[in-house]
Amino acid sequence: MADTIIYFLGHFVFIFVSMVLFFVPFVTIFYIRNRQQIREKKPHFNQFMERFFASRESNYLVLVWAAAEALVWFIIPEFLLFLMIFMKVKHKINLLKFDIIGTVIGTIIGFIWHASNETLLKIPYVFQGMIDQTHAWYEQFNIWGLVFQPFSGVPYKVFISLAPEYGFAFGLFLVFAVIVRISRYFIAYELTKALFPIFHRFVRKNYAWLFVVGIAVFTGFLLKVSFTYGPAFVLQ
Repeated sequence: MADTIIYFLGHFVFIFVSMVLFFVPFVTIFYIRNRQQIREKKPHFNQFMERFFASRESNYLVLVWAAAEALVWFIIPEFLLFLMIFMKVKHKINLLKFDIIGTVIGTIIGFIWHASNETLLKIPYVFQGMIDQTHAWYEQFNIWGLVFQPFSGVPYKVFISLAPEYGFAFGLFLVFAVIVRISRYFIAYELTKALFPIFHRFVRKNYAWLFVVGIAVFTGFLLKVSFTYGPAFVLQ
């Protein structure tokens, strides 16, 4: 039991620190641009994050996050969505717009890059079982194998990197891949937007704690996926 807890905490800390480091450049630029107003009003953490999520730096964060997740980043954009949409963000549709732009950019770069298996396996939480399963889906269903991605636990980057091996037309793959990839984000977006009126006040008052809880839940999800596609994985 103690080993399991230590194992979980190790991954939790790794994910938490990785997320903080990803946020830092964007939050820093936001702070510098608004430092006089922030010094005058001295907002607490929840208020500061709410203002950040309503800024253009937040839009760029969504774009870069989505693009990076298609290449090397290991935290899905939907998790960032959950962190943002329950706050008082006026133009929520921008979250979807910038995620689509980022996904398109990441897909184009990933398809051209065509990362090798060795490179993919160096990315956190990518396993040989994921690569093997994606090959099986492509071999059996051709480009339609992409429909398994959103709810399989296999990272989008694996599907992109393996696609050039099957001779898919770049334009067709780009359109189909982005539609499939965005479908999960759109479902999450609509769900969280519907729940916003119910949970906004609670989230706003307890954002710091809920941020930690959210990372803990996501850590559990990643470890479950890691176990599924780990050494004991059997092709479906």
